[in-house]
Amino acid sequence: MLFTPVRWVIKLVSLALIVAVVYVVVCGVQVVISSRLSTAPSAIKPAMAIVVLGQPVANRSAGADLSARLKQAATLYADHRAGLVFVTGSAASLRVEWNLLRKTYHVAPSALKRVSAADASIALLETSKALMSGNSVIIVTDAIDALWAKYVGAQDGLSVQVSPPASSEKLIFSELGPLVRESTGVAVGRIFGFGHAPWAAY
Repeated sequence: MLFTPVRWVIKLVSLALIVAVVYVVVCGVQVVISSRLSTAPSAIKPAMAIVVLGQPVANRSAGADLSARLKQAATLYADHRAGLVFVTGSAASLRVEWNLLRKTYHVAPSALKRVSAADASIALLETSKALMSGNSVIIVTDAIDALWAKYVGAQDGLSVQVSPPASSEKLIFSELGPLVRESTGVAVGRIFGFGHAPWAAY
């Protein structure tokens, strides 16, 4: 009889863990469903700005993922989906993003805006401040990030569409790490808010 309270505690903890795992799995399913997006500019409604979520750069050059995001942003701009393009990230990343969009894709300098930010959450918050709440944006990031990006943008007062590069749409079994990160980020964010968290880092 003395051990009955302990047994109840163990049962409650076990039940809580099961509920938590099921909750994260459900969020994971929603992340996967939300990642199935068209990459065609025609699938996107005109908006105030395009926001490219940056990535770290090495040797002053963009990696494959960042290059694909910039190309997608340039395609959206050329198709008149938005008249402004925000590049985000570290100082080094911003220089690379700016130069590629300006020199390779011929985006007008007056259309380019820089947002220096340590992570994607801060980037979207600062973009919201620059545009003022209520403005619509097209976020260019990997497909697996779509649901998280929509939640963070909405929290910052933005109306969000996500337009991923075609190359970011991969088979789920090859993206288990990002899927776990995004599922956990969405699950925790829904409870505690989508603030600055480890899963938001570039």
